[in-house]
Amino acid sequence: GAIVAAKSVVTHDVPPYAIVAGNPARTVKMRFDEFTVRRLLKAAWWDWPVDKISRNLDAIRGADIAKLEAAA
Repeated sequence: GAIVAAKSVVTHDVPPYAIVAGNPARTVKMRFDEFTVRRLLKAAWWDWPVDKISRNLDAIRGADIAKLEAAA
């Protein structure tokens, strides 16, 4: 869920859902508040079986975190 700006040089782990930029890359800001990041990490959709991901693409791509949590 992290975003790396163009031409950035990442030399360390990037926090989940951070936006990083620069050389070396530094965290510019977070995409979501801490509570939302915890909810997204708990859903861990990237660990789901492929068929479950396929069935829940709308929830994964959407902005409704409650829908994603319900699918988890």
